[in-house]
Amino acid sequence: MLVHKFIKNALEEIRIETSEYQGKEYLNIRIWFDASKGQDTDWRPSHKGITISLDLLPELKKGVDLAIKKTRQPT
Repeated sequence: MLVHKFIKNALEEIRIETSEYQGKEYLNIRIWFDASKGQDTDWRPSHKGITISLDLLPELKKGVDLAIKKTRQPT
């Protein structure tokens, strides 16, 4: 199930999705690309991304929060 998506550049977007496989839930963060070659948009998943168990979501959030904190510029 699509949770969120945002544009990376003119030909790519990042999608955050949840899914279930063999009774276990996963989070998938993947780059999708426009494979239409100038025709109607045809979004396809790339190999660039990560799939992790939802059990690891708190650790992922912790890492992202730390990255935000370290990269934040003083105002």
